[in-house]
Amino acid sequence: MLPSQRQEFILRRIEAEGSVKSIELAREFEVTNETIRKDLEALAGEKRVIRIHGGATRITDARHDMPLPARQSTNRFEKSVVARAAVQLIQPNDTIFLDASSTVLTMTNYLPQVPLTVLTNAHHVIVALGGRPNCDLICTGGAYEERSRSYVGAMAEDALKRFVIKWLFVGVDGLHHLLGASEVNPGQAVLKERLIPRAENVCVVCDSTKLEQKSPFIFGEISQFSVLVTDDRAASGLLKLYERAGIRVIVAELPKEA
Repeated sequence: MLPSQRQEFILRRIEAEGSVKSIELAREFEVTNETIRKDLEALAGEKRVIRIHGGATRITDARHDMPLPARQSTNRFEKSVVARAAVQLIQPNDTIFLDASSTVLTMTNYLPQVPLTVLTNAHHVIVALGGRPNCDLICTGGAYEERSRSYVGAMAEDALKRFVIKWLFVGVDGLHHLLGASEVNPGQAVLKERLIPRAENVCVVCDSTKLEQKSPFIFGEISQFSVLVTDDRAASGLLKLYERAGIRVIVAELPKEA
């Protein structure tokens, strides 16, 4: 069977059953787990499925990788409120990492005026914080992505190996209480996945529209996150699902007229 035929069969199975397991597919097709992994990654790359640990699941809420200016203009007010709440976690002399998401970029407007070491792969974070007093600003470098205006790839990942990160702040395209955190951008997803184990604390910052959503590339299991900062439009019952998973939930209150 050709890979394309096998992938179409896998896709039909996922659409019918909701999810598949790699080990079962390998046994059924009499191929290696590595072959099935490549099939699932190919389907995820085409945004036809979502990769999860040990298999794949169908996409119920497909999202597109919008350019940074478009992302910045979406839910601007909610992002501002969430960003203000997230920076309260930062203490003097912390080493923090700010990713290339629009909500994390908004945090640069509200960072406390204390000594900090700021690591980032985001060009716009460098622009926003350049020249700031008491701020040691370090950019990863790497392969530049115009769409996200950030740096990804092996060089970006290697640049961060020597740092102990007190707070890793990440945005998401989707956060699901079972599947974890996901991204539409594979380069960003890989960088975040490899940074999470190196951070003492990992904070997800996102507005409530991202909760219980799924995107093609999973970069972290729910148990790997320390804190979730979101807005008060999230249902209390939903937030309890994250708390039961061991995440501290900080709810930023939106003014009544918002």
